[in-house]
Amino acid sequence: MVRVRMRMAYDGSGFSGFAKNTDVRTIEGTLEDALTQVLRHRVKVACAGRTDRGVHARAQVVSFDADADHFDSVALTRALNRILGPGMAFDRVEEAPATFDARLSCVGRTYRYHIHNRPVLDPLTRHRSWHVREPLDLDAMNVAAAHILGAHDFTTFSKKNKSRPTESFIRRVRSAEWRLDQELTILDVTANAFTHSMVRSLVGTFVEIGRGRRAPAEMATALEAMDRAAVGSPAPGHGLVLWDAIYEDS
Repeated sequence: MVRVRMRMAYDGSGFSGFAKNTDVRTIEGTLEDALTQVLRHRVKVACAGRTDRGVHARAQVVSFDADADHFDSVALTRALNRILGPGMAFDRVEEAPATFDARLSCVGRTYRYHIHNRPVLDPLTRHRSWHVREPLDLDAMNVAAAHILGAHDFTTFSKKNKSRPTESFIRRVRSAEWRLDQELTILDVTANAFTHSMVRSLVGTFVEIGRGRRAPAEMATALEAMDRAAVGSPAPGHGLVLWDAIYEDS
């Protein structure tokens, strides 16, 4: 067997997130079925980040073990792009050290969130951005972003997994900044890792601050509360993209 490392991009529309789940269409389940078909043995993948329902990826990294007799990086890349395209795309398919794990070896993840902040919906961006009609105060949102930098307990902004009652929600955020890019308002946020629904929950609160419904300092207050009830609903998934997965060798 050889350990394989692979980068993939995907349109998360129509998928119930990355993680395999019974009776629903997921990225993991679809990918493992295709890999099993091509490699002719069952495959289990690990990924850099388990994206939520409807969330997209530009640079998701996965790893898995393949039978050396059936692994050819060029042939596998072509086969996956043919079988799963155009909604998924694959490149950088290569043999990796046996110790490499797409999740455990990843030292950082960057997510990007897109908001179309105009009075009228743009039909061309509606599947890739959250349409927010009211004007947003980016200065206030960036003041709030400063409060999440560093190591914090993000319980307030996390969806708990009942099967892991002792799960830690402490994460270290390296950078977080809102900016304008033509007609889109964009958040880039990088951390060592993210909890379930963390980015979307943060964006929901950022938008409340941008609308003037909360003060920027309330981001810190919400963090300290460590209570999901302290904030409102998460932002929709279709505006979010797993933008990059960071490894020490990259």
